[in-house]
Amino acid sequence: MNAVRTAPPLTSHYRAPRSFYVEFATRTSVLRSAWYSVRFHGLVLVGRRTRIHVHRSASVRLAPGAMLVLGIAHDSPTGAVLRMRPRSTLEISGRVQVMRAATVSVGYDACLRIGAGTFLNDGATIVCEQAVSIGRDCAISWGARVLDTDVHELVRGDDAATRRARVTLGDHCWVGAGATVLKGVELGPGCVVGAGAVVTRSAGPGRLLVGSPATSRRAEVSWRH
Repeated sequence: MNAVRTAPPLTSHYRAPRSFYVEFATRTSVLRSAWYSVRFHGLVLVGRRTRIHVHRSASVRLAPGAMLVLGIAHDSPTGAVLRMRPRSTLEISGRVQVMRAATVSVGYDACLRIGAGTFLNDGATIVCEQAVSIGRDCAISWGARVLDTDVHELVRGDDAATRRARVTLGDHCWVGAGATVLKGVELGPGCVVGAGAVVTRSAGPGRLLVGSPATSRRAEVSWRH
């Protein structure tokens, strides 16, 4: 009777080549990284061509051990943008990466919170004019947008307060390429927003949201990086 051979477990001995670290170093502005690390009392890595406009009354709060990476990864010719208006707040609870060509804008007196392991891919945009909270290990894909405001009035005399409403993304949410999450939306943990979808209503955990306006097609969806 022939013995059954089992395949050895898959293992990886991959190591990034030296050229990777050289390229990473050449894309990083050492002086600006040092300056913003001191200013924000935490580790901040700033890529070349990245634009940072933080008002002196704005506050960037990095939790112990947190790291903010701005405009280093990927090959877009433009850097990332971080814009913070007076009295605005940005809270980072772990390693957060904002890729090149992505934009983060925090308005007057607004508060943006981003959890550990979350990243914004090329061309992604967050506009926070009141309050936006993004959980841990979230992925905001290419060209995706998260906005807590309508930005402009559609009807003359509209109350400005109605144009803004808090947006919350639970842990491990994935907003697909070109998708938009609009004001007042709350997504439970593990939600997946399909490419090009426009989310106008809240959804519970583990929902797949597709279409414009987005509708829920299934529950208990899962995904991984």
